Amino acid sequence: MKNTNQMIQLTQQEMLNLWKQHLHLDDTRRECSVERDDGIDLDAWLTMRIKVWYARLLAQAPARWLPTQDVSDEVTLSIDEQGCVTASIPPQCVRPLEWKLDSWQQSVTHFYAPHEPQAMAQHNPWTQAGTHHPVAVDHGDRLCLFSAPAGTTPRLTMATCVVCPADGSYVLHTEALASLPSLEHLQSAPVTDYI
Repeated sequence: MKNTNQMIQLTQQEMLNLWKQHLHLDDTRRECSVERDDGIDLDAWLTMRIKVWYARLLAQAPARWLPTQDVSDEVTLSIDEQGCVTASIPPQCVRPLEWKLDSWQQSVTHFYAPHEPQAMAQHNPWTQAGTHHPVAVDHGDRLCLFSAPAGTTPRLTMATCVVCPADGSYVLHTEALASLPSLEHLQSAPVTDYI
């Protein structure tokens, strides 16, 4: 387990051991041996729930609890004739946090869903955002950034995202551990309801 500035990095086994300890399911007694063949595979059961819990944490928890990265070097940009910049989102990114084009006066920290009125307003040249008050629309695998001056080559100066660690480890702030579910909650709640 690595620990820096209250951010910890746990391997899959370390996270599994932490959950077992939290749920009082760890093997603390060693003076006897018990074997059963009619029980559940506890490690597999917990591992699935840990993965769902962590995925929801990455998607919904405060950014200060999570691993973040500026991915501007990994993003591909294209611009259309109306000044809409389409930015690809790298696969390790779970959600965008703060993005800025070099031509913008300020960064964006709110990313609208395509069906929201602010996003739909970007399809009209009279209501489309400009460089002073830019707008970003999140389409999941790409962002539409409104807007850049037509005829220019856009460049990102910032593209900060919450990222999923590529090595399969769990990186989180120690405060996030307070959201670990109880055993009673795990037994009664659906798999998708752990935060």
